[in-house]
Amino acid sequence: MKHAPKVSVVITCYNYGMYLPKAVQSVLDQSFKDYEIIVIDDGSTDDTPLVMEQYRPCEKIRSIRQENQGQPKAKNRGIAESRGEFIAFLDADDIWLPEKLELQLKLFKNPDVGVGYTRRYWIDPNGKIIKGNERTLRRGNILNYIFIDNFVCFSTSIVRRELLTLADSFDETLPMGIDYDLWIRLAAQCEFDYVDQPLVKYRTGHANLSRNVIKRYECAEKIMRKNLADPQVRKEMSWWV
Repeated sequence: MKHAPKVSVVITCYNYGMYLPKAVQSVLDQSFKDYEIIVIDDGSTDDTPLVMEQYRPCEKIRSIRQENQGQPKAKNRGIAESRGEFIAFLDADDIWLPEKLELQLKLFKNPDVGVGYTRRYWIDPNGKIIKGNERTLRRGNILNYIFIDNFVCFSTSIVRRELLTLADSFDETLPMGIDYDLWIRLAAQCEFDYVDQPLVKYRTGHANLSRNVIKRYECAEKIMRKNLADPQVRKEMSWWV
């Protein structure tokens, strides 16, 4: 693309070649068209490189393959390669609905909003909509609430680029919970807002996250302690948190 797009869509993929085409197509089907797609193949050993070959003629898509370095480094690579005023994130196994970007960008008419997100549908590994455990969504100054519970679904999020730069993007020392950590840091700097309707199909039941329950809790505690030691976060947080 010759011009800098309004939105850069960052998709990172590690061995999700079976889901990736639907994720990419859901961006191509957006009613809002001023975007670029950056796919970071983080050293996949499945057919992800072959899947991306079919998109080579599309000028809106750039595919970058690197040695496996983990999610935070892959996502930061996507941010570094992007040019948009806004960065939208989409996991390779999730799917956007066609009006997602169009409706969500309206949130940023408020200059205080730095992060926008939406509700979601939950789908099983085969794409069937199932019942999910949606949390209470909040807008405005959400720091007190996001610190206690991460209710922002990653694949629904759009962030102002300038804020990602100020926040140093994703913490590459964290093994998991990188979105939770980022939301806490951004919530200390800006307001959040959301579109009150599901605009993303969030796939669940295929990643075996339950096997890492102990590690997830340990990482969450590490993220909490890290952010409580940050003067900016501590200053903006209420005493009761």
